Amino acid sequence: MKFKSGVLLILFLLFQMVVFAQDGIAVSGTVTDDQGQPLPGANVVLKGTTTGVQTDFDGNYTLTDVPSDGVLVFSYIGFSPQEVSINGQSVVNVSLQEDTQALDEVVVIGYGTQQKEDITGSIEVVTGDEVANQPNANPLSSVQGRVAGVNITNSGRPGAAPSVQIRGVGSVTNGDILYVVDGVLTNNIEYLNPADIESMSILKDASSSAIYGIRAANGVIVIKTKKGTVGEARTSVTYDGFVGFQRTTNIPDLVNTEQYIQLFNEKQAFEGSDVRLDPNDFDGNTDWFDEILRDAPVTTSHNISVNGSSEKTRYYIGLGYFNQQGLLDAGNGINSGDDFRRITGRIGLDIDLSDHFTVGGSIAYTDTHNNLVNEPFRQAYIAPPFFNPINPDGSYGTPIEVGNLGNPRATLDFFRGQAQGNRVLSNVYAQIKPIEDLQVRVSFSGDFSSSRNFRYTPEFFVSDAQQSPVSRLERNQFENDNWLWENTVTWNKTFGKHDVTLLGGFSQEERISFRMQAFANEVDFNGDDAVLFLDLGNADTEEVNDQGSKIRFQSFFGRLQYKFDNKYLLNATVRRDGSSSFPSDNNTEIFPSVGVGWVISNESFMQNSGFDFLKLKANWGQLGNANVPRGFDVTASTPTVTFFGDQAVPSRSIGEFSDPSIFWEIVEEYGFGVEFSTFNNKLSGEVNYFNRETNDAVFRISQLASSGATNSELLTNAGSFKNSGIEASLNWSETISDDFSYSIYGNVTAINNEITEILGASFLNTGDALFGNPIIRLEEGEEVGAYYGFITDGVIQTEAEATELGSTVGAFKFRDLNNDGLIGEDDKAFLGSPIPDFTYGFGFAINYKAFDFNMDFQGVAGNEIYNFNRNARFGNESWDLDFFENRWTPGSNINDYPAPNSDQNSSRPSDFYVEKGDYFRIRTIQLGYTLPNTIFGEKPLWKSLRVYFNAQNPLTLFSYNGFSPEINGTSENINRANDNIDAEINNPERTVVNRGIDNNVYPLAATYNLGVNIKF
Repeated sequence: MKFKSGVLLILFLLFQMVVFAQDGIAVSGTVTDDQGQPLPGANVVLKGTTTGVQTDFDGNYTLTDVPSDGVLVFSYIGFSPQEVSINGQSVVNVSLQEDTQALDEVVVIGYGTQQKEDITGSIEVVTGDEVANQPNANPLSSVQGRVAGVNITNSGRPGAAPSVQIRGVGSVTNGDILYVVDGVLTNNIEYLNPADIESMSILKDASSSAIYGIRAANGVIVIKTKKGTVGEARTSVTYDGFVGFQRTTNIPDLVNTEQYIQLFNEKQAFEGSDVRLDPNDFDGNTDWFDEILRDAPVTTSHNISVNGSSEKTRYYIGLGYFNQQGLLDAGNGINSGDDFRRITGRIGLDIDLSDHFTVGGSIAYTDTHNNLVNEPFRQAYIAPPFFNPINPDGSYGTPIEVGNLGNPRATLDFFRGQAQGNRVLSNVYAQIKPIEDLQVRVSFSGDFSSSRNFRYTPEFFVSDAQQSPVSRLERNQFENDNWLWENTVTWNKTFGKHDVTLLGGFSQEERISFRMQAFANEVDFNGDDAVLFLDLGNADTEEVNDQGSKIRFQSFFGRLQYKFDNKYLLNATVRRDGSSSFPSDNNTEIFPSVGVGWVISNESFMQNSGFDFLKLKANWGQLGNANVPRGFDVTASTPTVTFFGDQAVPSRSIGEFSDPSIFWEIVEEYGFGVEFSTFNNKLSGEVNYFNRETNDAVFRISQLASSGATNSELLTNAGSFKNSGIEASLNWSETISDDFSYSIYGNVTAINNEITEILGASFLNTGDALFGNPIIRLEEGEEVGAYYGFITDGVIQTEAEATELGSTVGAFKFRDLNNDGLIGEDDKAFLGSPIPDFTYGFGFAINYKAFDFNMDFQGVAGNEIYNFNRNARFGNESWDLDFFENRWTPGSNINDYPAPNSDQNSSRPSDFYVEKGDYFRIRTIQLGYTLPNTIFGEKPLWKSLRVYFNAQNPLTLFSYNGFSPEINGTSENINRANDNIDAEINNPERTVVNRGIDNNVYPLAATYNLGVNIKF
């Protein structure tokens, strides 16, 4: 019986094979994307078998001898798979739809990835496409307004990095973000070409960032660069490029010669002087902003990349060139201009040596070149208009008739400066899976950079106030050698309803930096920078300073990610960091964090709730900031001789006090939030509350003169402050038809900043000062960077009132807050803050057939700007048109603007110079068109070709009397015209607390560019 059954089974199988053979047909077709572009390398497989092929370069495929009633499965990376029944057809064409949900499903986090729905912290992802087509040297500039909780302040200076704050002020002394680029840790990404970026994950909360310990207090941005694409059988070549021009917008209106003379004469009358100016004595009428600004500086970018893969290898090669001319009309005299140029190159390679062993790495090279200028923006603001930049005889004009004021044209012309830099970042790794579910990874990265710059001023004379009796050359040489060794073990296991991922790691890092600074006088310049050497100067004037530092970090870290039944989430991390930057008693710390989540939408009682996804989450964590100034060294005086009886011994005395117990800042944060999507995932959003406290913040506090120390300020762990707030984002995306789709997004963030403690209930007066009055005070209960001064109480209208107050008619009155009848230090008050109450951004994108159009809007509200340009008056500086039109004059009874004057009492820091910083901006307008690849015939010439027009910052609405209400907090407030750049190095907190003071700030421009993206 068994024999007969076996024979029958064999006969049945043979019959089926014959039938199958007789029924086999050939099927061919083309696989395209939703735009009709062919997809080379797409997989076409007969369902239930291993029979299949990949499409060729044109997206075509052919399968022979397949059953007429079979089913074909089409798949391609980044697209939703599609099944199609053959039904006897010989031609089957398929259009695959982009799977945006799959693209967003996995998020790059610290030392790994995680499903987006499993994240219990607050992580925002920005794709490379969102930054690639913008005319910015730094990719973070293009993110402005797109991410809730992230405040980005841009600069117009060519090549300048933006100021980035994640959930408020993280530190008074150093607010640097930690960037992790393919595993390399760095404090800046100025070297990075935006076209090389695939995605940026912004880790906003402490629980997400705690895996980076003492480097993460100000937030972490994890950047993944482009690599060879898995599944592309052929090499892919892409070119991205644009060319455009800039235009300075919102140029302040200044008074003309006639108006200046009228104001000058009124000022003389106010001060009781008989000196007057006659308009007939002057033939000049210079608009100084028009004189120093270019009409249309050019910006260009060219990027080409090659990527692909084979069965075992994936590779990526990228080359980039970026050039940005500056807004200043430099280049006359000895000046070399005002521009920035960057050349970048990146190579990445990943090789699968076996199914269990992968090696790879990348190397990036950057070459930068800056032409430097003295930036005379404030000088142009205050220069009288009645004199010419250059006289008919070729000499430079001077306002000698009204005092020692500079010529902005000469400030540009009599200076030459250049900065050049090179940077190489490399990373190699090996990754092995010794057993199922276990992965071991070892990586080593190096970050090596060198830069040099010179600043040269020739011998010249314009006036007594603007001259250099001898030429002077300054040279600086910088070098940084950093390496990082990291080792991680990851175990991932799913059993039943449990998903567990464990990560353990160990890392060591060393950062070495050098700086050589040298000066010499009487150096001649013959027109060639290559022979501009210090040895050409007076040897007796040569001066050399040599500085450097060496810092080592050692860390152990671990993380647990646990999910039960796809509903209940737990993420916990711990990191133990050690740093050589601090005394041995305080050089290690443990940073823990924990986050929990509940995916309510996966509960059975939520099945008909209308929510496609709903998650509640809460998190807590601690972070550190080791990037604070070194403050525990004791500085001794020059050696001397001390006598003990008749015995003379060499000795030194300590002149400066320091804190030997200084240690890093600690940030502690907790928060909770909700994520949701509904209407078939068309509407999605997130709302988070956070409370972020910086404890033991490092900054300088005032020191009593009775201490005997030569330093009036002491650097120490001086206080604490917090940022608390709410951030919310909302997105709507819908596909109406194959030809039309659109999306809308919006976000808003509200932050409250408060100093919660100052050591010994003290305070710190800091920031720019005028007549001995610092503009900023750090004090408990106030915001970081809050302005401090007098409150105006109207304008003196009568002689009787002037006599009573001991002042002059037309001068400001100030509020007597302590009612003692005098105006003094006790009558000062806090006048506002540079920290916005709200930041927001929103925008939309529309796709119709081959056209795409998008607009982005962005703004801030509730912050103030201190107009130092208007405040700093020492004599006969010029005025803006707003002051001319609103000033007090006899009989006008105007009560909010004074008469023209340079009286120190009226010019002391006050609320008159504090202005609203609110603004609303059209950030981006972009229109694109994708050309069909068969436009010149049936054979495709390219995979995709898109041309676009882009306008960035075309319109900004605000009421502030200045170029822009966007004041960058990095190095903007260093008055380079006064050669005071070292102030930023020696007092880094200046750049944080001064971020709202408009003092010689480089303005932001509107940029218009035409670009193309083509892929072969």
